[in-house]
Parts: sequence; C-alpha cells; structure tokens
Amino acid sequence: MNVPVKFTVAKDQLREMHCEFNPLSRCDGSVMYSQGASVVISAVLGPVEVKSQNLSIDGSYLECNYRPKAGLPQVKERLREAAIKEILDLTVLSEAYPRSKMSIQVQELEDRGSMDACAVNSACLAMLIGGLPLKSSFAAVHCIINEQGDYVLDPDQSETAHQRASFTLAFDSMEGNLLLIQTKGAFRIEQFNDIECLCRSASQEIFKFYRSQIAKFHGKSEEIKTKPESMETI
Repeated sequence: MNVPVKFTVAKDQLREMHCEFNPLSRCDGSVMYSQGASVVISAVLGPVEVKSQNLSIDGSYLECNYRPKAGLPQVKERLREAAIKEILDLTVLSEAYPRSKMSIQVQELEDRGSMDACAVNSACLAMLIGGLPLKSSFAAVHCIINEQGDYVLDPDQSETAHQRASFTLAFDSMEGNLLLIQTKGAFRIEQFNDIECLCRSASQEIFKFYRSQIAKFHGKSEEIKTKPESMETI
C-alpha cells in the first residue's frame, strides 16, 4: 500500500482476509468472514413481513442484532450493534420494500483485534450475497496509534493492548464518503487526518476483496447451473 512519506507507520497492511458464502441454510444470505484471526458470521433475512408497530409506508424496517462469542450482549456489543445499524441506515435502499422488514444478525466467533471493522465488513458481504438493495457497498478499517506514536493499521489483539488512541472509520464504495467515525484516546487533528488517509487507502483493498469474492462465487454458481445442461447435450 502506498502512503505519504510523512506517515510514521509501524504497519500499513491489512491482515489476510477470507470469507465463505452461505454457510447457513435458513436465511437469504450468510457469510463467514475473517480478518487475521478475528472471525465473525453474518446472516440476512428479508424482505419479510413486519409487525404493525414497526410498519412504515415509506420504507422497510431494518433490524440489526449483534451477539458476542459467549454470554449476553454488554455495552461494548450494543455500541457495535448501533454502529452497524447506523451504517446500514445510510446505505440500504429501504424505500425499495415498504411495509416489510430486513433483518441482519451478526455473531462474533473469535475476537483477535479490530472486531468493529471485521463485523461491519461481514455485514456488508452478507447484504451483498443476500441480494438486499444497497446504495453502495461499504468497508470499515481499524487503526491505532501505539505508545511510540506510530500508526498501526488493522492491529491484532496484542497490538491493541499498547495503544494511545484508536480509530474505526467506514467508507462507501461510490465516492469514498465517511459513513462512520469512532475514536478513543487522545490525538492531534494532524494525526486524525493522517489516519483518515491511511484508512481510506486501505478501504480500497477491502472493496477489491469484495469484488473478487463475489465474482468468484457467482462464477461457481454459473458453473453449477451449466453442468447439468452440458451433460444433457452429450
């Protein structure tokens, strides 16, 4: 990844990404997504019938639930859930399905750092594979400033233990607009601007990953569809 010389970057590469589409059967689309050793699974359902108290004639009702690996959701999980829903509210074309409900469930399987960004990216892939309407895809990137004042992109659990400040930024794929900003700790405005440039550049790598994985999935689907036809012609 190319970054300006002014950056003091200890690590400027995303951890390796992997995904598996539709590991779950009782939903409209699901994905198991990993970044490094952090793993999360997301599932979408909809549009489906909505309860009368949530019915809207202007658009669909969006339900988002985040579950930790074990136990009940705490404040940290509720904040993560709210962040995912905030991004979805900005990107989902809810007016395409009025008087209905779209639901996304995000289940944490292993948290080894940068889970906020991992959960957001998993939610985006689940929406894409489930065929739910989006104005644009989105990607989140986590970055920290360590105790030495260096920038660490997509840190793992050991690296986040020695952080001075942390940032999670989400961008859309159309114009690169900021959809989410989460910060913690003390930092200067110049450092935030540097972090934004670094995360914006990294988000393009995530969008490339989306495109390659979706194309690979649909390529395999086409192969499965054409195999019986080709056998019949033999």
